[in-house]
Amino acid sequence: MREPSQPTTIAILGANTVVGRALCALLENSGYKTRPLDTYPTGVVDEVLKGADLLLIAPRLDEGVREAFVGAMGKGAPQRASMPVIALTTAVEEGPPEQGVISVPWPSETEVLVERIEAALLVVPEVSAAPTTQAETG
Repeated sequence: MREPSQPTTIAILGANTVVGRALCALLENSGYKTRPLDTYPTGVVDEVLKGADLLLIAPRLDEGVREAFVGAMGKGAPQRASMPVIALTTAVEEGPPEQGVISVPWPSETEVLVERIEAALLVVPEVSAAPTTQAETG
């Protein structure tokens, strides 16, 4: 478990949108650190997620971008593959989320989102919460 002096860091994919920026502000007001992410080439996904505890995907993000980003997690740093992922979905988005991705309806109240984040963080295997060692970074 993280020490109280180390706030949870949430990477937000799609933070270049109005909703993404609002999510950053809401989560920071709830005591989280945020790391806004634009879209990145799949080869650097694990690098941009370094230090993050959870990936939050903004609603209405292009499906191909989302699938490629989530699919690339853990390719360079295996411990990133077990990072919890929450996708905020609107009523117009159809289909089940990718395997291992938690779907949360959007819009929702901040308290509901925080509850889902906390629940997702509770089921994270200890290996992903452990600090990265020199051997793991290559």
